[in-house]
Amino acid sequence: MRTLLKLASETYRDHLKQIFKLSYPIILGQLGLVLMGVADTIMVGRLGEDALAGVNQGNSLFFMLSGLTIGVLFAVSTLVSIKVGEKNEKGGFIIYRAGIYVSLILFLFQFVLLLILQYHFEWLKQSDAVNIIAPKYLSVVSWSVLPMLLFLNARQYTDGLGHTKISMVLTLAGLVVNVILNAVLIYGFGPIEAMGYMGAAWATLISRVFMMLSGLWYVRYARFMKQFLPDKMPNLREVWQETLGIWKLGVPTALQTFAEWACFSLSGIMVGWYGSVQLAAHAVALNAASVTYMVASGFGIAGSIMVGNAYGEKSRIKIKQVAHATFFLLLVFEIINAVVFILFREQIANLYGVGEEVMPFILPLFVLAAIFQVSDGIQAAAMSMLRGIKDVIWASVIAVFSYWVISIPVSYLLGETAGKEMYGIWLGFTIGLIVASVLGVYRFYQKSARLTFDD
Repeated sequence: MRTLLKLASETYRDHLKQIFKLSYPIILGQLGLVLMGVADTIMVGRLGEDALAGVNQGNSLFFMLSGLTIGVLFAVSTLVSIKVGEKNEKGGFIIYRAGIYVSLILFLFQFVLLLILQYHFEWLKQSDAVNIIAPKYLSVVSWSVLPMLLFLNARQYTDGLGHTKISMVLTLAGLVVNVILNAVLIYGFGPIEAMGYMGAAWATLISRVFMMLSGLWYVRYARFMKQFLPDKMPNLREVWQETLGIWKLGVPTALQTFAEWACFSLSGIMVGWYGSVQLAAHAVALNAASVTYMVASGFGIAGSIMVGNAYGEKSRIKIKQVAHATFFLLLVFEIINAVVFILFREQIANLYGVGEEVMPFILPLFVLAAIFQVSDGIQAAAMSMLRGIKDVIWASVIAVFSYWVISIPVSYLLGETAGKEMYGIWLGFTIGLIVASVLGVYRFYQKSARLTFDD
């Protein structure tokens, strides 16, 4: 018995080490992406509540629709990781090539939707200032959809191979470019005149183009990546087959991602009904929470890659062991996050430099953010690992139920009908996250137990 416990302990230690090894570059890369939003929020926030609220609503709508497009490309890393488990790493390049064609179609889809919103922003019933600022901001940022998707496709490919450091480096480099351009274009420097909040839009576009070009070059020409290139470039038939695979796995994943991201975006729209000050407070609190979410998401993605490898190896036991290790790690991490959010909420809020009239609205939101930290991290990992075992239909069903049947109606009832306004809206999506985490974990263990592998 003692020998079995020792072996089990060593196995889980090995899995935890592998999760850390895979996840820390992913986490730093994820943080690089979200810190672009943090930098925008901090630097635009000094222009006033109206500018902060307008840019936040523009970004909120941008990423709500990005849930549909980015979600499809999440399939790339899953399919590549399965190829790695099958000892067919070179087959992953065909998936990457297929992802480029998929990205072009997704760009056209998202760009048209953003264009419609720009010309009909009044549908969202925001303040007059937000109705002016957000569409102008989107008129530039919408063009960054294609470079964002092409970079993400390259990143998903390298992450699926288990080489997560390169996407980390490129993302952090993009963050540096974004911050420098923000400082120059928002406030002006030398002969360059200050552009205000539109400077943040141009900084975002330029930094995403930089990241795209760097990612495309690395995949195709970096010496390290040559070992993963096929001896003969794939023909259109091979690429088409993998394209169908991406759509098959990616569309349900996109519905799941969109359901969650749209829930947060719509919560911002509802908060906007109560004024720019409340919307600015919402933007700051949610922005801070997104930093810790990206760390949790990084653990979940690492777990998904390892689960995908185990799925390719046809090892049910390894799938469960990886899941146990991932959930344990996330639970500890998110509890620590919750404590930090409660104890240091005022210090964190002060980092954003918002006006005194905003601060009283921000501080209670940090307490609510602390509550949903644990369930948010757990549901993110569960959904990621469900992709790793190709169970994407139920993941999307759980997401739609949790966020659209539970979260959004409860947010509206508590916020508008019960008169709790912004705090009722936050409590509503916290309840949705708890439901998603419970159902996600249950479905993962139910599905993994029914896999028809020999072990």
